[in-house]
Amino acid sequence: MAMSTPSWLYYFFGVLMLVIAGYCFTLLVLSLATHRPSGRDVEISHIFMGVSMAGMFVGQWAFGRSAVWEIIFGVLLVWFLVESIQSVRTYGLHLPHALIHVVMSFAMLLMYWFPMGATSGAMAMSASATGAKLDPGVGFVVAFVLFASAIFTLASPNKGASHFGSHAPAYALAGTASQDPPVGQPEPGSEAVLALDDIVATPWLVDVSHVVMCIAMGFMLLLMI
Repeated sequence: MAMSTPSWLYYFFGVLMLVIAGYCFTLLVLSLATHRPSGRDVEISHIFMGVSMAGMFVGQWAFGRSAVWEIIFGVLLVWFLVESIQSVRTYGLHLPHALIHVVMSFAMLLMYWFPMGATSGAMAMSASATGAKLDPGVGFVVAFVLFASAIFTLASPNKGASHFGSHAPAYALAGTASQDPPVGQPEPGSEAVLALDDIVATPWLVDVSHVVMCIAMGFMLLLMI
């Protein structure tokens, strides 16, 4: 699918990806400082995804071997898949929040497996690319799921579920899925750090980071077709 896209748009998405990576790194640091366990795996995955995709949108920002990135996203895919299965076994049949991160990890692998399918200038990948092109059907389906997740996240009353899940310990104990999921129960510590964590880990804000990531991934997959 031929698409004529202005170069500034690549830089725009590249900067957005670095902002999301920086935001999630801040979340991760605060989660360690406040002993908040919820969402750390998502924060780590978004850091890797943000840095990696910034290099896809702007070739000069890319670094690292393709094989290393493939291992990283392969491990993340397995991690979130196992987490999804465990969530279903623990809480019964439902749609685990980790499942969308399985799709996102798979999308990242597709971007490395089919780098030559991208439009000129959009991606700077491994020199070992075979030239194989991403199947349009697969690309459209994965992009559709990502866009649907972005829309669902914006429309959902359960703010923060895309990041922390609907079954965080304190959230599950509350016995309801109708309120904002908590970001965990930090142990007593610096009031300033706890206050900062409350601001940075605001449920609607973490949802925005998820939405932006989904839109960027979907856009990249469409470029690859």
